[in-house]
Amino acid sequence: MATVPPLLAQWAPAVRFEPITPPVQPGWSRFNPSIVRTAGTTTIGVRSANYRLTDAGRYEMTDTAIRSQTVLIDLFDGQSQNPRLLQIRTDRMPSSFPVQGWEDVRLFASDAGISGLATVRDVDESGVCRIALLVPQGDDRVAEVLVDSPRPGRHEKNWAPWPTSGAVRAVYSWDPLRIISIDPATGQTTLDDRGASGLGPGTRGGSGAVELDSGESLFVVHESHLLPDGRAYVHRFVTISADGLVARASPRLRLTGFGVEFVAGAALEGSDLLVTFGVADRDAWLARLPIAGVLERLGPVRRVPGVPA
Repeated sequence: MATVPPLLAQWAPAVRFEPITPPVQPGWSRFNPSIVRTAGTTTIGVRSANYRLTDAGRYEMTDTAIRSQTVLIDLFDGQSQNPRLLQIRTDRMPSSFPVQGWEDVRLFASDAGISGLATVRDVDESGVCRIALLVPQGDDRVAEVLVDSPRPGRHEKNWAPWPTSGAVRAVYSWDPLRIISIDPATGQTTLDDRGASGLGPGTRGGSGAVELDSGESLFVVHESHLLPDGRAYVHRFVTISADGLVARASPRLRLTGFGVEFVAGAALEGSDLLVTFGVADRDAWLARLPIAGVLERLGPVRRVPGVPA
């Protein structure tokens, strides 16, 4: 990066940051939370894992494998309540690959209830990242449906949920803009290529969609940059117009600092946009900012020839 991007608080001074601290197992972390609104209730899913990411970018743990869980909480008047584990059912036996469980669950509302998209690496001994669709099975219970990759053998992660009535879909890549539709019964996929977006080929999924009164869908996306002193993420607010093309975007932003910051969720609560993110794979945060202030700061995106993802 030629210049250091501004902090979110410099770009949107009305932002407020709130820590997310549900109870977790001793020594486990809280990070990369996602968020969903259903029937007037705000639910946050916080990833918890048994490792620590050091300042040098190394993973430290005492176990033989990385393990992850998702802790659900409900948000009432800014207070976290009713912590419980997301129960995920699978009919398969996990492989011995030393990364176990469902990572970075992105919650979204579907016709059947609270659903999710997650990354899973213990499907077979190769450890290839697969996407799992989490289908509602009752209160706080979901069932895994393994999703086909458009490019078998490729590591798949960071699909941004963009549900619509009666269908499960997500943004598969941002430049070119590709929308993937998923059959929730079989995991089969179809891909809709909508061409260059102008965001740049390094853009990746972050939050799921926030539907706006204008007909646009708002997302928070990220780019990852490897710098001499470690990896750093920058984020942008992006809208897709009603005709299915990237329309507006913010400048690149830092959230609270400069390092591993990762947005995994966004939702509207009244006139506030809630953005959930992790810092350094060890802390979970919520940013609350007026949606009107975000939208008025977005500018048009000029589409240029894209590079295949």
